[in-house]
Amino acid sequence: MSSYSAQMLDAIEGGQLERAHELLRLAQTNDDDETQFNLAEELYGIGFTPEAKQLYESLLGKYPDEGDVLTALADIAVTDGDSDAALEYLSRIHPDNPAYVQALLAVADLYQTQGLYEVSAQKLREAAQLAPDEPVITFAQGELNRAWGHTQDAAAAYLRLLDQGEDIVAGVNVRGRYGEALGNLGRYEDAVAVFDDVGVDALTLDETFQLGVMDIELKEYKDATDALQRVVEQDETYTSAYLPLAQAQQAMGDTTGALQTVQAGIAQDDTNADLFALGGTLALDLDDAETGERYFQSALAIDPNNQAHRLDWSNFLLHEGRDQENVDFLGALDEDGNSDPQLYWNLARSQERLEEYDAARANYLLAFGTFQDRPSFLRDIAQFFRTTAAAAEERAALQRLVQLEPDDVDAQERLDDLNAGA
Repeated sequence: MSSYSAQMLDAIEGGQLERAHELLRLAQTNDDDETQFNLAEELYGIGFTPEAKQLYESLLGKYPDEGDVLTALADIAVTDGDSDAALEYLSRIHPDNPAYVQALLAVADLYQTQGLYEVSAQKLREAAQLAPDEPVITFAQGELNRAWGHTQDAAAAYLRLLDQGEDIVAGVNVRGRYGEALGNLGRYEDAVAVFDDVGVDALTLDETFQLGVMDIELKEYKDATDALQRVVEQDETYTSAYLPLAQAQQAMGDTTGALQTVQAGIAQDDTNADLFALGGTLALDLDDAETGERYFQSALAIDPNNQAHRLDWSNFLLHEGRDQENVDFLGALDEDGNSDPQLYWNLARSQERLEEYDAARANYLLAFGTFQDRPSFLRDIAQFFRTTAAAAEERAALQRLVQLEPDDVDAQERLDDLNAGA
């Protein structure tokens, strides 16, 4: 005759839950302790956590120092969100207990989740001293340093595991973790090579995303597009992937595809101001000013103090010749010159077109320190000085321009005219 534990599992499989609970009571009364422990493991594994906890607590009453029971109850406490109870169970496992190293790992993980990284590291160092060749401990140290932001130490831990032939630890692809760490260290080419060794099918979504971002850094836009497209195809709610995917498509010249990606991203997350801003730029590239305006306004509405989004809107108003709106929009700029210099340049251009010459001059001069070596700015300010009959200033701007671009024939001819008339 089978044990009550076995009968209970059969009842659960058959959907007879009331009968299963009756058999649980009989199992606690009649089955031996080892059978009850195995039943508890089975129940916890299939999600019957309260029933498993009941059995473990009963066993703990008989075996108060049993490490496997204490660690099982600690694991259940973690699942229940009761870290204090978990730590209390684990603290009862003494160094001479065979489960002590496992307990140290569990304690370290608990402290890590609480952000107590130094305490977690201390527990892992103790575990490593007791079991120096245990791959799970080295992996745990890598994971701690990964969460802690100690990326170089994380990479070193993962590399040690790979050198020992440990490719999979705790169900995690160590090579993928190593590639991620290399990427976070800015070693993009090395990281991509490691990810290529793993194979795209074996990468997690996060790793595939990181691969795509690194490919953008390496200007491998086709590879970036392939990786990031794979991410959104597998999980359309992976909202972080849409912006870099659209940027990669834009870099490849696929403006229409990039805008479609932006629109798909906005459908998943309509709070991403950067997506709207890129969408506005793409729409203008496609001569769709209406969509561009709507997207730029959305970006500003989400993040009104963002200088980049303010600049996008100002650029749009300039592009559309809406100078009074641009002047009104930029009217509150810091007159000490502490705003984005491009905004002063934009404001000056609109004021010049509105014949507000004194204000335009002041803003051109605020922008001059930043853009004095940019030919397009020098052409603008030289034209402004010509319009306002400021010959000396025009001459100075043109002299600087022809130094930067000696092949600018128009600038040289105008400078020659100024010099001839001096």
